[in-house]
Amino acid sequence: MRRFLSYIMLFELLVFSQHTLMAAEVPQELKSRQEQLLSSVDKVRKAVVGVSDGIGVGSGVIVSGDGIVLTASHVVEGRGFRGRRGPDRPITVLFPDGTQYPAKLLGKNADADAAVLKISEPPREGTEFPHADMGKTTDTQPGQWCFALGHPGGYRTDRQAPLRFGRVLSVGSRTVVSDCAILLGDSGGPLFDMEGRVIGIHSMITSLIIENRHVAIDAFHHDWERLMAGERWGKLRSSDNDAIETGIFGIRVAWRDFIPVVDDVIDGTPAKAAGIQKGDVLLGIGAGRIADRLDLSTIIDLLEEDQQVDVRIRRGGEELALKLTTGDLMTTDSADTSEGSRGGSARRDSIREEQREKEIMEQLSDNRRIGPNEKRAPEALQQFNPVAEEHRNGVVAIRDGGPLLCLGTVVSSDGYILTKASELNDALRPEVVFPKGGRFPAKEVARDVSFDLALLKVDGRELQPLEFRPTPAQVGELALLQDPRGRPAIPTVVSVEAHSMENSNRAFLGIKPRTDLNGVRIAQIIPGGAAERNGLKENDVILSIAGQDLQSAEELMERVLSFKPGDSVAVRYMRGEKIESLELVLTARFTNENPLLPLYDVLDSPQMQFASVHAGGFPRVLQIDADVYPSKVGGPLLDLEGRSLGIVIARADRYPTYVIPADSVQEVFQRLKAEAEAKAAQSAAAAEGAASAVETQEPATSSVQ
Repeated sequence: MRRFLSYIMLFELLVFSQHTLMAAEVPQELKSRQEQLLSSVDKVRKAVVGVSDGIGVGSGVIVSGDGIVLTASHVVEGRGFRGRRGPDRPITVLFPDGTQYPAKLLGKNADADAAVLKISEPPREGTEFPHADMGKTTDTQPGQWCFALGHPGGYRTDRQAPLRFGRVLSVGSRTVVSDCAILLGDSGGPLFDMEGRVIGIHSMITSLIIENRHVAIDAFHHDWERLMAGERWGKLRSSDNDAIETGIFGIRVAWRDFIPVVDDVIDGTPAKAAGIQKGDVLLGIGAGRIADRLDLSTIIDLLEEDQQVDVRIRRGGEELALKLTTGDLMTTDSADTSEGSRGGSARRDSIREEQREKEIMEQLSDNRRIGPNEKRAPEALQQFNPVAEEHRNGVVAIRDGGPLLCLGTVVSSDGYILTKASELNDALRPEVVFPKGGRFPAKEVARDVSFDLALLKVDGRELQPLEFRPTPAQVGELALLQDPRGRPAIPTVVSVEAHSMENSNRAFLGIKPRTDLNGVRIAQIIPGGAAERNGLKENDVILSIAGQDLQSAEELMERVLSFKPGDSVAVRYMRGEKIESLELVLTARFTNENPLLPLYDVLDSPQMQFASVHAGGFPRVLQIDADVYPSKVGGPLLDLEGRSLGIVIARADRYPTYVIPADSVQEVFQRLKAEAEAKAAQSAAAAEGAASAVETQEPATSSVQ
């Protein structure tokens, strides 16, 4: 489980108007937050840039008209051949409109993961570069709202920097933690307060969605003169080292909501001598505040032996300052105060490791405990209650007996529901379960493979459909996802406007191939792909496609890519000793291709599956920043007035989640409904014809000779 504990640097190596006025019933606080977000994003977006050193691409933000750029130190660490340090590499700053400028590295503080660049040329248009103001960490408090911009997956000219929205969870002198979902490629990008001031620079993440680390802007303020003078110092740390438990300090801490509480004081250590007690809340060591585990580890790592420091604690509601003189870094074997033996200490370490593993798995689960400062904390979700309650009947749960398969969206009063098609593939007896009670068989009447939508029909019950908004969703709009009972679940934001996905034009067979002596063996069948839908199985050997014999897996992939999604191709294959042929229709490449975090590429274990199998290749989608689980897609995305912006269709990585926009949903619904009604009419006509034939048939006669 230690792979979950290490922080992931977000730098990625790459080989490849104002909103309309809202209805009066929308809570004023939400209206104000919406208006402020739209205004601030519009003000600062042009200052957010890509940063490339020729090896990889990260992000940055311009903070002065003459071209001073803040980024993360690991984005420009100057690694040479095989990771060896070399001279500074040429740096390019990439603007949103595709314009490129050369830049030079000034200073960097690797202890904080902070770096400063200077654009080397004057602006080609106007008198100064677009830039954002720098805020102050001292003015930043847990629970305040914030937003993030950057380039997850790397800088792209065909896409604006996606917007993320959330709250500050913890603040330290060196680090700010938020629940704005960032990803590889975001490194160096800005975290803003709601006024559009830079309060952090994206640094690292862990597997946990709430652990998004940003360099505190005060780390730049504190060392500004050194950074501007070109000084470079420090060492980047990417894992917590438990150094506070050694003889240099001598306590163990338990974490809850990013707050360290003293769990044990080790005998014979500086902490014991300083008077620290079990149950004390650790507020700071030296002049700084503590943001998270890694921040605390860095603080301890930077202490010298025999150094006197102030330790700030809270005890019984009172803040105290204690004097502590550090010891040495040797591990103290007397750490086990209750058992007094090295064996006892080992057992305690084992128990602590198990507790940490349990904590991580709970945080990764679908029903994790929500912290008090998160954007989905109960008091924050309460603001959405009127919107969700009024439109509660527009969302349904799709269950297979007990287990939840996905959600569904009511699209008409006469019983039609749209849901995510691929989640129904292995269902035995799927049912539609309504928020206020009632279960009905989920009768699938039509399906659209490209959008992964299935049309269900519930007979004998009048439904309450959602209103689909006729105007397009705007980047920066706040929105809401509901739970299976229609209650507020996840507040989110429109991150990227409606667009066609790149893979929507790439044909896909739906297998993982392996070169075989006789052709290409199917190593794995991808659920929902053309191969599975047409009966191909694992270990079948594909001999030819479209009449062309195959010699390798690479040749098969190249051949498939010569077609388009929707093309029908002939496949000849061998199963056992028997050679057979079939015609199949290729799909778009819908898999979660090249996920930026390996955790989101696991498909075999339901307990560890965090991304949808059908997660891409959609002809048209919106992008939002919600970490919705695969079993919670298929429901509507509501705007602040309760109108549907579309149907939530897939989660592809730690972030993002995709939504089929409202106009596309309505178009698909009308087509599928017409298809279903035509099939029903044909079936009815065939049944009527069969009944008529039976009725008109002359009765049989017999005679006795």
